[in-house]
Formats: sequence, structure tokens, C-alpha cells
Amino acid sequence: MIIVKNLTKKYKKSGHMKKKYMNYALDNVSLNIKEGEITAILGINGAGKSTLLKSIAGIVKVDSGSICIDEERLNSNIYNKLIFIPDCDIHFAGFTINQMLDFYRDFYPYFNDKKADDMLEFFKLEKDVIIDSLSKGNIAKVKLVLAFSLDLKYILLDEPFNGIDIFKREEFVGMMAKYMDKNQSIILTTHEISDIEQIVDRVVILSEGKVVSNFEAEKMRDKEGKSILQKLREVSINE
Repeated sequence: MIIVKNLTKKYKKSGHMKKKYMNYALDNVSLNIKEGEITAILGINGAGKSTLLKSIAGIVKVDSGSICIDEERLNSNIYNKLIFIPDCDIHFAGFTINQMLDFYRDFYPYFNDKKADDMLEFFKLEKDVIIDSLSKGNIAKVKLVLAFSLDLKYILLDEPFNGIDIFKREEFVGMMAKYMDKNQSIILTTHEISDIEQIVDRVVILSEGKVVSNFEAEKMRDKEGKSILQKLREVSINE
């Protein structure tokens, strides 16, 4: 389990007359991420979603609060359990898919070759193709193949569907359900909420760096009869 407790991250910004003021990217954020679940971190642009993922991944240093992964404070060992896939390219220029697989295989002892091969076949991608020559949608597929093939416990995905057409997004959602192991957890941010409606277990909604709603998707639907998107709109209006 990932336990985030009272997490705060502040940035200095310039305001009127160039006076400095503090902007809260995360403001006393607390949440638990359970094993075997897909957790969606939602909110409008600037809500703190990416900062939260980067903090959990140890990329952003927070000002206060704590993050524990399987009862262990953040340290270099977390990268044996966790992979963060940002909303940008992660491959080396000029590399083929196979070269990137080799690179990851050298660093991650539990690299799953069969899963990589199965996913490449599922996505109809050839290993010897140069990644730069692929479309944006296919490059996004390569990123997911790399992430899932590591067989790590926690997979953090920042806007994995960004810029991808609706039909390819449906493929991605199907892939997550197909290749996610029961002991893994996926934590993702996305604006394509309707695409993930049926696979998400828990939803955390952020607004101006604060958690304004945290619920189990199925229980919320049963109790309130609303979709995740409707709940997001309701919370945003109330805020």
C-alpha cells in the first residue's frame, strides 16, 4: 500500500508588482492507494495531479508530509517497486523498440519478456521499428509496453491517453484490464474520464492542491447513481 499523509508542496511565484508569493501545488494531501486497484487522480489543469504522482515517484521534493510505500519511507529502493511514465517521450532518439526493451531489461531484474512480446503482438508493433518513426498513438503504446513489462508493483501513468484518438484509447483501457496483475496497482491522471469509467476502482479529486473528494467508484455509482464525470462536475461546481 502507498500511504500519503499531509503532503504539502509550495512554489514561489511572482504576482503584482513582481512581489513573491507562495503557491500550493499540494496542500495537506492525504490518501491511501491499495494493492490490486486502479486509482484515478482527477481534477482540472493545475489541480496538483502531476505533482502528486511525481512526489510519490520521488521526482519532486515536498515541503512537508510523508509518503510510505509498503511501510517504507521514500528511498532509492522504491524503484524496485515503482515506475513513473510521464506525459512525454521516454525513449532515446533513434532507438528501436527492441533497443529500449534491452535497456530496461538491463536495469530491472524482473523484466517480463513474455508480457512484452504479448503486448507488442496485441498492439501490432514490430520490435525492429525505430520509435521516432511511429505515430503519437503508437509511441504511447510503446510507453505502456515498457511500463507493464517491468512487472513492478506500482505503475504511475500521467495522462496516458493524451492526444490519442478515442479508438486507440479503448485499446489502452482493454490492455490495462488484460495485463494488470492482481498484486499490481495503477495510479493514473487523465482528462478522458469516460474512457476509464468501467475500470477504475477508486477516484481522488483534487482542486487547488487539496483533496476535495475520495471515493470508491462502484459504491458511489450504487449510492448516488452518478458517473465519475458527473461527480467531478458536482464537486467542481461546489468548490
